[in-house]
Formats: sequence, C-alpha cells, structure tokens
Amino acid sequence: MLPAIVAAQTRGRPKSDNPKVSTTIRLSPDVLDYFKNEGKGWQSRIDKALKEYVDSHQ
Repeated sequence: MLPAIVAAQTRGRPKSDNPKVSTTIRLSPDVLDYFKNEGKGWQSRIDKALKEYVDSHQ
C-alpha cells in the first residue's frame, strides 16, 4: 500500500472498547444552561452525572 493511504487509515481517535451511543434527550432549560455554562465538554459532564446516579442506585 502507498504510505499516504496507510497514514489516512490510521488518523483520528482510536476505536473505543465501549463506544457511546448517539441519542436525543429532552432536558429542562435550567439543567441544560447549567452544564453548557460550565464550558466545553458539557455533554461529557452530563454523561458523568448520569453514570454516578446509576452507580449509586444499583
């Protein structure tokens, strides 16, 4: 294979063992504002908050 083709195939993030799933969720405006006002990564922070909730209720 040409080196350029090989390099193009290995770009980007490595594949995750536990990939996230794309979905749609409805949130209260105040909840969404809280997380968005914290800046970049707000979706990851919502995910973390939900994981902590699930872990504490199992």
